[in-house]
Amino acid sequence: MNIIPVVFTFDKRIVLGASVAIKSLIDCAKEDTSYDIYVYHPDISSETIAEFQKMFENTNHKITFQYISKEKFKDAPISKHGSWTEIVYYRLLIPDLLPQYDKVIYADCDVLFKGDLAQIYNEDMSQYDCAMVAMEKNNENMICHKYFPENKKDLVYISSFIIFNCKKLREENFTKRVYEVIEKFNDRLKFFDLDTINIASKNIKALPYRYGVFQSIYYNDSLEKSWEYSFLKNVYSDENLLKEKENTVMLHYAGAPGKPWRFKKAPQDYREYMEKIPKKLKKYTFRDIRKRLFSKV
Repeated sequence: MNIIPVVFTFDKRIVLGASVAIKSLIDCAKEDTSYDIYVYHPDISSETIAEFQKMFENTNHKITFQYISKEKFKDAPISKHGSWTEIVYYRLLIPDLLPQYDKVIYADCDVLFKGDLAQIYNEDMSQYDCAMVAMEKNNENMICHKYFPENKKDLVYISSFIIFNCKKLREENFTKRVYEVIEKFNDRLKFFDLDTINIASKNIKALPYRYGVFQSIYYNDSLEKSWEYSFLKNVYSDENLLKEKENTVMLHYAGAPGKPWRFKKAPQDYREYMEKIPKKLKKYTFRDIRKRLFSKV
């Protein structure tokens, strides 16, 4: 049995999206894969936790919720509009929070899994701090991300799916480096956790793009219709992007047109999972409802 620790971090505003992400993860697991899932949160109720537990009955998997105070990152910059709160930094604490594991996977909540994670989890990571999906060439002409001259890596990596080499990171006091980056760069951080981990990590292993395929790439019949293609094409060939799309393991609902649970009609594959989760986890916030009313899809 492949026992694979996977971490999600979210608050009560994202329960619906997180439910779909987690349900799709365990449903796509192979028979010999067992996910040990951890949720780090600031405000999930015991009633909601009980509903999540229902999805794990009669499965090979388990889920554990752990409260983390936002005070741990009270001095870190966050978005003014409230989308990216202190919670985005929680993933950077994973090596210390799970000392029993040498490697741990982190995944965002605005995703849909379409494959098993055992193969990528079992790849050699001994020489790397972490593994992430490359997004853009790291230079002054970046289209999407912010350029930091202090970051000498050739590429910028997205933080939506991370394999942490926790053993190495603990030995090298990665958490201390994280706080040092936050203190030093503070107001310069644009994508917060993404910028922080790209700067704080000494070396990053590039994962295949299939572990973070954007919705604009996945659902469009042409790469050129995706805004993200404007910078992805500088990292990947068209042939590679199309191949990775066909073998998508994690579909990421980043960028336009927004989060699928806020669409008037979500894509069929996502909608099917919305029907699979416990009804009490279909919690639409006021913001969800407002965005759904004005959604063009």
